Amino acid sequence: MKSPARVPANETNMTRAQLVWRALAGAAVVLVAMFGGAAAASAHDSVVGTSPANGSTVATMPDTVQVTMSEPPAAIGSVIEVLDAKGANWADGAVDVLDRVATQKLKAGAPAGDYTVKWRLVSSDSHPVENQFTFKALAASGGTGPVAGPVEPGQQVKAPVPEQVQNSGGIPWSVFGLAGVLVVVVVAMLVIARRRLGSQD
Repeated sequence: MKSPARVPANETNMTRAQLVWRALAGAAVVLVAMFGGAAAASAHDSVVGTSPANGSTVATMPDTVQVTMSEPPAAIGSVIEVLDAKGANWADGAVDVLDRVATQKLKAGAPAGDYTVKWRLVSSDSHPVENQFTFKALAASGGTGPVAGPVEPGQQVKAPVPEQVQNSGGIPWSVFGLAGVLVVVVVAMLVIARRRLGSQD
């Protein structure tokens, strides 16, 4: 009876090398797709400032509110609402975009009080970005209304709260976690490939 043919050592080494390269190639594809998606997700424009500042208190109701982006937003499709405590919208007309600043004019006669500015801007990569910020006016537009203390028009009488900036860029920690998982998967693939080759000897 003929003994079963054995695979030459050079063919075994070639097969092992091929499996290793296939494992590395698959890992590279996954890595490129993962970091490519992360780069695309972090590429969205972010807010770098607002006027009035988020959480600030101003002496009188301003004539406009502004949102400054990291890149110029599109005017078409952009919306800014300026809502008082009762939910009335004091925005007047369309959003005006100049360079990286989106400006919304306000109606005359806006009362003193707390305001919430809800904005939705179309970023430079055509994706909508939205968020909101708040401020308080001590006097109505035009300088009428109750004023707490002797303050100058436009003076900030309360330290602003740092705004929560979305899509601030950079690689999130989740990407590093996925990279660690990918390393474990590659090692597991190499171990399985070696075991399969060992069983064929």
